[in-house]
Amino acid sequence: MSGLLLVTFTAIALVIAVIWLGSSRFIIPKRRALEPRHRELLANPAEFGLSLEPIELQSCDGFTLQGIIATRSLTPGRAVRTRAMQQRLNAQHIPTPAKPRGTIFLLHGRGGRKEDMLSIAQRLVAADFRCVVYDARAHGTSKGKYCTFGTKEVPDLESAITQIESHLEEKGESSGPVALFGNSLGAAVSIQSLALEEPPFAVFAAAPFANLPEIVIRSGRRMIHPKLPDWVTLCSMKTGAWRAGFDPFHILPETIVKKSGTPLFVTHGSRDGVIPLEHGRRIYEGAATLHKVWREFPDAFHNDVLAVGGDDLYEEMVMFYLRHLPR
Repeated sequence: MSGLLLVTFTAIALVIAVIWLGSSRFIIPKRRALEPRHRELLANPAEFGLSLEPIELQSCDGFTLQGIIATRSLTPGRAVRTRAMQQRLNAQHIPTPAKPRGTIFLLHGRGGRKEDMLSIAQRLVAADFRCVVYDARAHGTSKGKYCTFGTKEVPDLESAITQIESHLEEKGESSGPVALFGNSLGAAVSIQSLALEEPPFAVFAAAPFANLPEIVIRSGRRMIHPKLPDWVTLCSMKTGAWRAGFDPFHILPETIVKKSGTPLFVTHGSRDGVIPLEHGRRIYEGAATLHKVWREFPDAFHNDVLAVGGDDLYEEMVMFYLRHLPR
């Protein structure tokens, strides 16, 4: 009998340990270090067509988020991507304005960092959009321990927008209309921000998820074992959410778009093994807005939709913002 009890207690302890470790993996993303490509750009941003201004932002609950304001360099070097986009805009007779047309906040994915977004900013500044990137809570060099998948990230974004507007006003500038770009988790956060009292004027979402619990269960099967019982994954998710202070069953971007008229551009890779194409399609098809665009790329995986779409997709993105941000 004592042997049976020992086996039982050992099994219970093992399950608890698995659930606890799983909960940590769920809410604590791995922080990536700067890559050589990041360091090269940060060391000489003008060579990439950018002028960068570091800025510290405060989260909704009072800790520091590290950010960068990116604008077009007045003394660009090669600036290959910026010049290529400028040529495309010139071909469409789009004039260069005297001041930035507006401000676009670019939100990275889970496990990402703000510097990942600067390659996208290189195209957007060609149209004289001001770009703001920042490390989300628990990412990069920002403070914070837990990722909450939108519960606190959306208020963080709202706070960041207000702070950027105040910062620019102090410099005698205006943010102009605000739009969002989001990748993966950043896309889901961008979509959730549509429920804000003052939502963005337009959202571009690359590889968003529609429903968080579905993605967590899929992730457990993909990363641990195809036959991992759902109850183990759900217990890990609930435990992690309890530790981080949010309800994962309320993270449902697909419900937000049903109530929003904000212009929305959704793009997804057909070969995405992290967030299935179906999720992006559900976001697009469920969106109430009359101004929505869907672009599917058969050869794209999770993190390479823009790379596969190439300059044509980037141009369509820029034109989407130009079309829907008020002048």
